[in-house]
Amino acid sequence: MTAARPTAALFALLLWAAPPAPALAADRLVVDLSSDEVAITTGFTGTELLLFGVKDGPGDVVVVLLGPNRDAVVRRRERVAGVWVNGESAVFRRVPAYYHVASTRPLEQIAPPEILAANRIAAGTLDLAANTRLPAAKRAPFRDGLIRNKTRQGLFGYHPGGVAVQGERLFRTTAVFPATVPTGPYRVNVYLFDRGKLLARQETTLIVRKHGLGASVFNFAHRQSILYGVVAIVVAVAAGWLAGVVFRS
Repeated sequence: MTAARPTAALFALLLWAAPPAPALAADRLVVDLSSDEVAITTGFTGTELLLFGVKDGPGDVVVVLLGPNRDAVVRRRERVAGVWVNGESAVFRRVPAYYHVASTRPLEQIAPPEILAANRIAAGTLDLAANTRLPAAKRAPFRDGLIRNKTRQGLFGYHPGGVAVQGERLFRTTAVFPATVPTGPYRVNVYLFDRGKLLARQETTLIVRKHGLGASVFNFAHRQSILYGVVAIVVAVAAGWLAGVVFRS
C-alpha cells in the first residue's frame, strides 16, 4: 500500500471543498500527487494513486503517466506438426513498462492527431522501434501485439472520461498500479487543451520501489551477484543435506 502525504490529502480536500476563485495569475496548471512514492512490500497486490490539481479556466485535461523504459520481446506462436512453438520475434527498445492515459473526454475530441502524436499521447503514438530483420510491413502485428499484451497485463491503459472536473477549475484522476508494476522512476505529464490547442503542460515525478526483506534480497542479488550465487548454492546444498538426514531418520 502507499501512504498518502498528509499535506497532499489535505490540499485535495480543500480543492474539492473550495468555491470558485479568480483565475490564476501565473501558472495555467497546478498539479500534485497523493504520494510521490509507491512502496512495494511483501504481499503487495496493487494500489491506486490520486492526482489532483487546478487549471486556469475552461479546457480539457489529459494525464499521461509512464515509465520506466525497458526492452520488450514479442514472439509469434506457430503450430508445427501439431505442437505450438516460438516463431518469428521482434525486440522493441526502450518501451515504457507502464503507460496510463486519462482524459476529460475522448482524445479525438480534444486535439488533432498530429498534436497528440507530437506529445506522445496515446499508446499508438509511442515511438516503438523494433530491432528486427523483418520488413516494415510485417512489424505492425508485433507492435499491435506488444500493446495488446501490455493492456491485458494492466500495464497500459486508456481512460477517456477518467479525469473528473468540478467548477471548470478543479480536476482529479486516479491511476491503478497492478501487482506486477515495475520498479523505477515514473513521469507524470499533465496537459491542458482548449479547442484543439495545447495551452499548458506540467510534469512531475514519482518512484516505485521495493521495501522490506524482499527489497534487501533484491538489492543484494544485484549488487553482490557473485556472493549471492555462492550463498544460494550453499543454502541449496544445506537444504538438500538436511532433507536427506530427515528422511533417513
